[in-house]
Amino acid sequence: MKKNKGLISIFLLIAFMPVFADFFADVFYLPINVSERRILKEKYICLAGDFGIWRKPYNNLKGHYHTGIDIKNPGEFSGAIEPVFACANGVVLSVNSSRASSYVIVEHNLRSGGRVYSAYTHISDIMVSPGDSVNHLSVLGSFIDHQKLDKWGEYLNHVHFEMLKAYPKKVGTANNRDIYSSYSVDITKKSEISKYFFNPRIFFLKE
Repeated sequence: MKKNKGLISIFLLIAFMPVFADFFADVFYLPINVSERRILKEKYICLAGDFGIWRKPYNNLKGHYHTGIDIKNPGEFSGAIEPVFACANGVVLSVNSSRASSYVIVEHNLRSGGRVYSAYTHISDIMVSPGDSVNHLSVLGSFIDHQKLDKWGEYLNHVHFEMLKAYPKKVGTANNRDIYSSYSVDITKKSEISKYFFNPRIFFLKE
């Protein structure tokens, strides 16, 4: 009887391995449309958009440390309609369509038992909803187009990409769902960065 139970367990494990593979985020990909999405090249990052730099107050925002990396639009011209992809297997936790500050947050389960949360800000035409399952081929939205850049500012021709350690903060409720946000503009002390965020660079291969 014990032998039969062991065989059944092995059978179930093999049968559900593809499901488990889709459940975990084992490999992470850049959220942009480039030929090799596992490799983070320095030329992809905006000059003033690296992780951990100090941002002076601007546009009614208080000064804060930069908690992600700003990844350039890979299109051939400013405001090119380029897709923004999820970086790995996960489930959409929250979506906020708020003009230039629109964002998507995705929750990822790690095989080790932990979780991380990827956040994508300054995106347009969001195509996912909370609860949707995604993978690295899933399009979340697009870069802001040239017409909106003319209205909101050329400096928004990037996606602000973060990897959070901590569960995102609740900022409200809509349609019986909680709305979550990153801690981006809350980080005013350098010691706080590593409490809430990973440096996104560690999830990709170096050039």
